[in-house]
This record gives sequence, C-alpha cells and structure tokens, in this order.
Amino acid sequence: MGLEEFKGNSSSKYEMYRGHEYDEKLDEMVDEFQDEFPVDLRVDFIEVSPRMTKHHAMAYKRPGSKYYIRVSESFIERSSEERIRLTVLHEMVHVYFYQMGYSDTNHDKFFRWVVGHVGASMTNTSIKSRKWRQCIEPFLEMDD
Repeated sequence: MGLEEFKGNSSSKYEMYRGHEYDEKLDEMVDEFQDEFPVDLRVDFIEVSPRMTKHHAMAYKRPGSKYYIRVSESFIERSSEERIRLTVLHEMVHVYFYQMGYSDTNHDKFFRWVVGHVGASMTNTSIKSRKWRQCIEPFLEMDD
C-alpha cells in the first residue's frame, strides 16, 4: 500500500490524508476545548494519520501562522475516548504556546502548568486525578 492510498484532495497544502471516520469527533473535541484557553486558539485542522507510529499525536506550526494537529490512527484504535480527548487537549496546549510565540517550549515547567490547568494529559495525569485534586488544587485556591 503506497502513500497515494492515503492522500486526500484537500485545499490545504498541509492537510495530507483523506477523511477518516474519526475526523468529525476530533473536530468536536477541538471546538469543545476552545474555552479552556485565554486566546482564540487557531487550529486550522486536525486529522487522523495512518502513518504516525512513534507518537500518539503531534501539533505543528507552519509558516504563515498555520497550526494543525495529527493524531495516530493506531492510537485512536487502541485508546479510550477519554484518553484521546486528553491527548488532543495536550496538543492544543502546544498550539497555544506556538501562537504565543514560544515554538521551542517542549514540556517545560510552564507547559506542564498549562497542561495541568486545562486538564490535559501529561504522562497520564490530569486535573481529574485524585493526586492533582489533593496536592495541587489547594495551591491554586490560595491564589484566588
């Protein structure tokens, strides 16, 4: 099976793959999570990648302020919807930092703070976890 099997007829030069049955669900996730960010997050598109094997998902920044996310098809096939949602939100945090002008932020302390604040996954941790609620939330409440 060659790459031509996967290529679509997109109008974007970055959007590479033809539609996937999970694309609409991913779009809904991006729309749902927009309110978690203090800026209008510009995710030009999100797509399923049948070729991605080393990562669950990746956010990209291209010239001209184009931001998009690709999610591994094999990750989608073997993961729960909640895990996919947390991963998409994690990639949206990358897009947030790209938009704010910090393309080289890669899981540093600022990134991890935003991930925790919006409830995304970071090594399978989220604000829904018991440890987060017991150990970190009290510090955030002190700031109020």
